[in-house]
Amino acid sequence: MGKQYEKVHRHASRTRRKLSFGEEYLDTERVRGIQYGTLMLRKESHLYLGHGVAVAVGMLLVFWVISANWGLLTSWTGIFGKEEERIISYTGITSVTQLPPPPLIEKPKPAQPKPKVQPKVEKPPNVGKIKKVKKEEAPPKQTLATQQEIRKAIHQPQGVEGGIGDQVFTVVETMPSFIRQRKPRYPSSARRAGIEGKVFVSVLISEKGEPIKAKITKREPSDQKVFDKSAIEAVMKSTYSPGIQHGKPVKVWLMIPIRFMLR
Repeated sequence: MGKQYEKVHRHASRTRRKLSFGEEYLDTERVRGIQYGTLMLRKESHLYLGHGVAVAVGMLLVFWVISANWGLLTSWTGIFGKEEERIISYTGITSVTQLPPPPLIEKPKPAQPKPKVQPKVEKPPNVGKIKKVKKEEAPPKQTLATQQEIRKAIHQPQGVEGGIGDQVFTVVETMPSFIRQRKPRYPSSARRAGIEGKVFVSVLISEKGEPIKAKITKREPSDQKVFDKSAIEAVMKSTYSPGIQHGKPVKVWLMIPIRFMLR
């Protein structure tokens, strides 16, 4: 190959083709057929460029597929062991504050029954007196009652029992019961502190079965007032059947225990 290159160079020198700068001219048209040096690389440069682009794109695709399915590959091949699950433990710190003793709750005085009102009893009409007379004597004039007065006297009631009125009872023949009981809401502060308790609520039920008012009568433990609002709200939003006394609906106090427990 070197001899062929020298032969071409000598031929170019003999032709004395020179450039304007005084350098000897190299016949590149004939030199292109020589498989040697820079000319050969320039001729095959597009092949190396195409191979390089194809290899780069292929490696990029392989890297993308491996990264997208890395978890699946590791589980199949078992190259990397499974990471141990981290167990995080939390320690709850509860601050206990000594609350003042609750105020004394006075028991409501039992309502005194209203005295029965004795209705006025009308005197029966005067129907006259029966008097024995002799045959010789003429009967005196008597005031006789009419048929309407006699009928009124027969059907006139001799007395009426006093009504129940607005009396409030604590115990009746049939105590009220729940129709729809509202579940009490557990206070978030008590849940975070892990506090449990029991509350006794007295609610006044009307003749229509509607709650009128409610109050706390007892707590367990006695110094926990955190459940009072939730318990009263639950009993006031529930519906009840009315209490029955002598076959009539009456107002009555109903005691409802509500327990708050964490599950």
